[in-house]
Amino acid sequence: SVLGLIFEKINGYKDGSFYTPSFITMYMCKETIRRAVIQKFNEVKGWACSDFDGLYNNISDTKEANTIINSIKICDPAVGSGHFLVSALNEIISIKHDLKVLVDRDGKRLKEYQVDIVNDELIVTDEDGLPFVYNPKSKESQRIQETLFHEKQTIIENCLFGVDINPNSVKICRLRLWIELLKNAYYVEERDKKQEARELETLPNIDINIKCGNSLISRFGLDADLKKALKQSKWNIESYKLAVSTYRNAENKEQKREMEQLIADIKGNFRSEIGINDPKKLRLEKQKGELFNYTQQVGLFERSKKEQTEWNKKVNTLSAEVQKLETEIEEIKSNKIYENAFEWRFEFPEVLNDKGDFVGFDVVIGNPPYGVSINRKISPEYSNFYNKIILGELETYIVFYYKGLNLLKKGYFLSYITPDSWLTNSGAKLFREWLIDKDLIDVFDYYKPFVDAKDTRCHSVLIKNSSENNTKVKVQQVLPSNQREIYRDYFVENNDLKKFEGNEWRLYLIPELRLLFKRIDDNSIKLDEIYNLKYGLRTGDNEKYISNKKSDYPIIAGADIS
Repeated sequence: SVLGLIFEKINGYKDGSFYTPSFITMYMCKETIRRAVIQKFNEVKGWACSDFDGLYNNISDTKEANTIINSIKICDPAVGSGHFLVSALNEIISIKHDLKVLVDRDGKRLKEYQVDIVNDELIVTDEDGLPFVYNPKSKESQRIQETLFHEKQTIIENCLFGVDINPNSVKICRLRLWIELLKNAYYVEERDKKQEARELETLPNIDINIKCGNSLISRFGLDADLKKALKQSKWNIESYKLAVSTYRNAENKEQKREMEQLIADIKGNFRSEIGINDPKKLRLEKQKGELFNYTQQVGLFERSKKEQTEWNKKVNTLSAEVQKLETEIEEIKSNKIYENAFEWRFEFPEVLNDKGDFVGFDVVIGNPPYGVSINRKISPEYSNFYNKIILGELETYIVFYYKGLNLLKKGYFLSYITPDSWLTNSGAKLFREWLIDKDLIDVFDYYKPFVDAKDTRCHSVLIKNSSENNTKVKVQQVLPSNQREIYRDYFVENNDLKKFEGNEWRLYLIPELRLLFKRIDDNSIKLDEIYNLKYGLRTGDNEKYISNKKSDYPIIAGADIS
């Protein structure tokens, strides 16, 4: 956490990146991933659970439940130092604990232990409420440590994916995930002829899911057809997935390098085959052929004036189309913006089906960069979105909404924290209308969470990628830190967003609650008006000055009684 904070203070702000406070990543991960888990069980099992209690009551097969949860795919397309992925890791383990499916390698539940997330940290306590501490000499302690290690390894390898344009961010993110594993590294006993020794379990190669690139730019679209490429290639999706799995568990550096080379060859082969079958190139060849036929035609009779006019018009149209396609293809080849292009189409085989189709992620979550404008001509992929959705200056985070929803599987969830400028900015009017047409579930107001972005008020938005339109949305508000604990559970519920269409969105506490809080404030005496509250609880002799007896409760424990 400290590494991430320091790194983003030094490198991130100029690119519009800000370190996300823990209470935000915890809240967003909990709200989003738990919904995705319910959706996944309903999809796989044919259930109709609407909440966690219903899911808990339906689960009977612990092994199957773990398989389903481990199949969740979570992506942060602007991963930064990896804070969201670490929170997601902790949340999934917490989910397994809450559903009573957190088991050791022999299938035995960890029922004597409580798992909580406190200040973004996974805390395990025993029946007496004491925190778990690893002791390799204790079989029970060894069991717990091994369970936590292998659970984290499984989740990191199967569930967590990230992309960032900054290579140093990628390194920090990988390091943070490694540290999460190191927290639960355990000793294995090895016997030789001379002595009994203990060695730490070998750490797997977990870096392959965190990749460097511009997640907004791709040469190949998500719908690019891999079928022809796969037919003509010596590789298939299964061999690609197997190479990735072998890389993760490579036994030595030599095997790891071999797998790196194999994976690079497979991806290069896919790129070549897709390039050959690129719709733009195929269309160009077709148009060139048509143009050639028209220009080489030699008629037996001289064309009439009308026929000549039509012929000229057709040739001019074909020439213009050929020139446009050649320009677009050349731009993709030579344009600097494509130097860091990230090919979602085949970088993560885990979100491709056996035919090579891109099926998408179950959760897209993160804090995309903002405060940075984008050139509208960066990619033809966004041209329709720019022209139809945005008036005036184009902010980076707006494009991340569009890209994130395209990366998302149907029926699953996107959650971003972004500035609230889109709520009121006149240039974002069309974007607001575009959002209304999505299945918007939750808008959470964090007031001003970033110390280094003092004027930035932020909201997290939770969207379900659904064909159904939900115009009733829950709006929650978190006020400044000195009021947060008092007001955090009060929110405006079931706002009908259709009434906001075309207008500014002003999301505040409902008048009744604001009036109630004002009356409480106006009619209350604050402790600091009566007592000197220089310190919280601080004495020179706790036993003398602090009592647990009910008869002593009138003592104001918060006062400076030294």
